Amino acid sequence: MFLRVFIFINVLFSVNAIAAVGKGHVSGKITNITSISSGLLVRINANEVPKHCTSGRVWMLIKQENTAMTSLTLTAWTLKRGVTVYTSADSSGYCKVIQVDPHES
Repeated sequence: MFLRVFIFINVLFSVNAIAAVGKGHVSGKITNITSISSGLLVRINANEVPKHCTSGRVWMLIKQENTAMTSLTLTAWTLKRGVTVYTSADSSGYCKVIQVDPHES
């Protein structure tokens, strides 16, 4: 019985760690990156974006002047780490990234 409860709890928490989409954030694996003149564009999981990003674009923009976030994102991409990306409520154009939080996946 203890083993069943232990397995259930592990499965429950591992499913939540795979992907999560909230009003202002999305968690999961970085599946693609590219760069444009205004910064670094990232995609998470199956092109998921936070709920308040309603422009229809699946890329999220890290502005070029945010060098620490860009470096952290590139490191997480290289190491195949999961991330939680927090965005601003601006829904025109690319969804603007305001924080990147890497985590073990």
